Amino acid sequence: MCLTVYMVCSAGGMVVGGFLASDPARCERVVGAGFGVAALVALFIGFGPVPALLVPALFGVMGFASGIAGPSRDLLVKRSTPENATGRVYGVVYSGLDIGQALAPLVFGALMDHRSYRGVWLGLVIMQGVLITSAFNVRRARRTALAPA
Repeated sequence: MCLTVYMVCSAGGMVVGGFLASDPARCERVVGAGFGVAALVALFIGFGPVPALLVPALFGVMGFASGIAGPSRDLLVKRSTPENATGRVYGVVYSGLDIGQALAPLVFGALMDHRSYRGVWLGLVIMQGVLITSAFNVRRARRTALAPA
């Protein structure tokens, strides 16, 4: 049930995030705020005294916050690509995300098998922190095409 709530709320967050992404100047802040809220909720679920009935609602908040960040994250990737290289950059970025999503269950599953449930939440928070950091560092990315060798 929690995963379903997360996914539905994430889709709703993407709709709202699409409107927020209409101003490219605030993309970094939207990504930082969205993933920051998601990380704080994950910390609260993992380490706070959360009643069981509140967990699905918190998953919804976490999904909505992550969803809001999605469109702005995509614009940051597009904005940092050199001219005529958008497809290649998207291919690399999103295959990296897919590889991470394929490996994460192995890592987090092993943590769960060893009853390190808080480690799962801490790992999630660390990944959210990496996303926030990369969003604010995207301005340093190369925006011009490399000269042919």
